[in-house]
Amino acid sequence: MRKFYLYFILVMAIVMIGLGLYFVFNPGTSLAAFTFVIGIVLLLNGLNEIISYFKGRKVLKISNWILLDGAISLIAGLIILINNNIGEKFIVLIFVIWVLASAILNIMMAFSVKGSKGWIFVLIIGIIGAIIAIISLFSSAIVAVTVGLILGGFFIFQGIACLLLFNGIRKQMK
Repeated sequence: MRKFYLYFILVMAIVMIGLGLYFVFNPGTSLAAFTFVIGIVLLLNGLNEIISYFKGRKVLKISNWILLDGAISLIAGLIILINNNIGEKFIVLIFVIWVLASAILNIMMAFSVKGSKGWIFVLIIGIIGAIIAIISLFSSAIVAVTVGLILGGFFIFQGIACLLLFNGIRKQMK
């Protein structure tokens, strides 16, 4: 069993690094894949909440909001799975809002520490972030590339972590 687990980790490392490299070099595909995964997660979460509501309401006092949340998650998941383009646009919008909010906070923080060392750098980062957010609102390609690089980097680092784990376990087995 330990050898199976050991080689399972090695296979996962190779798959993750390969997937990471694929995402880095195919950012549009990674946004579509990310959106698809979100659609599946929403669908499964919706089903889980609906089932939990009907099974748990007999035993526990469960709010009807759980049923509503489950229905909304289920419908959102179905919409994303049926029309991936809607999901991608939603992810782009969430990304833009996040980057813009972060940029505004950086600008505000820079002015709150105005005069101290490095405040100009924080201000510049905030302004650049705001520009990126505004450009991203009109060009989803930037977001696709960013998501691809982030997902790709994540999978590559996870794959490296699995390789290190594989080496550590293999050395302990000797």
